[in-house]
Amino acid sequence: MKLDDKDLKILSLLQEDANISNKELAAATGLTVTPVYERIKKLHSLSLLKKKVFILDRKKLGLSVMALVFVNLEKHSDEGALTFMNGIKKYPEVVECLHITGAYDFLLKVYARDIDHFHEFNFKKLASIKNVRHMESHFVMNEVINTTSFPLLS
Repeated sequence: MKLDDKDLKILSLLQEDANISNKELAAATGLTVTPVYERIKKLHSLSLLKKKVFILDRKKLGLSVMALVFVNLEKHSDEGALTFMNGIKKYPEVVECLHITGAYDFLLKVYARDIDHFHEFNFKKLASIKNVRHMESHFVMNEVINTTSFPLLS
């Protein structure tokens, strides 16, 4: 799939504000509204535009603790990994679960109200998943970069 500079500009603008109007996109890209509409329709059909969401302020929602949790499994079989992946999906505190290479098997991004809430999650939920051998938690002190935007390279 080949995207031109206008497509990349539209994608970039939509990443920053999914509610931007076609009229505003047209002005920013030098196109008229109809070609912008057609390009967005094409981007949808290519499954580049997955869904439109609002990004919430976690601290205003009372989620003041962010932790990165590294997890090692007992068994590294497909079955062992699937057991963990299916088990971790039950917990809303986990907003990202990445299967990684290196010293650990998985990296989780976890949000909690406070340390007590995290402690409860860690020992009552995460540790209860079969096949978990070791967990190592790191608490985030400051978010230097936090974006949902992908780099769009031409």
